[in-house]
Amino acid sequence: MSVPWSCGRPVLLTSCKRDPVKADHILVAWKDTREARRAVEDAMPFLTQAREVLLATIAPNDRITARESAADVVKFLMKHGVKARSRIEEADDDGKGLATLARATEADLIVSGGYGHSRLHEQVFGGATRSLLKANAFNRLLSN
Repeated sequence: MSVPWSCGRPVLLTSCKRDPVKADHILVAWKDTREARRAVEDAMPFLTQAREVLLATIAPNDRITARESAADVVKFLMKHGVKARSRIEEADDDGKGLATLARATEADLIVSGGYGHSRLHEQVFGGATRSLLKANAFNRLLSN
C-alpha cells in the first residue's frame, strides 16, 4: 500500500470492516519525535471528542524518559479537554505491540506518526508504520 507522504496532510485509513469511523476510544502511538507530535496536533478534532485517549509508548530504551515524555503530552491533551492517560508497554515489535494493545483496549482509532524509510530498510527491518499500514482491522490516522 502506498501512502502519499508528500501530501503534507494526515491520512485517514479506514478499517476493512466498512463500519462508520468512530473515535470514542483512541490509541495514540507515542514516541518523542516530530512525526508523533504532528500526529497528535492533526488528530486534535478526534481527540477532543473521544471518551478516552490512551497514549502508548512501546518498548522504550529509557522508561523514565518515556514516562516523562508521555506525561507531558497527557498534560497538554488534558489542557485541551482531552480525557487522556498514558501507558508504557514492552514488545519485540512496535507495530504488533500497538495492534495487540489496540485490540485489548478496544480502540476505535489508532493515531500515529508515519515514518518513511528506504525500501531496503523496510524490507529488512519492517517498522511500526509498515505494520500499521497492514493493520486494516483498525481505523488509522497517520501523519508525517
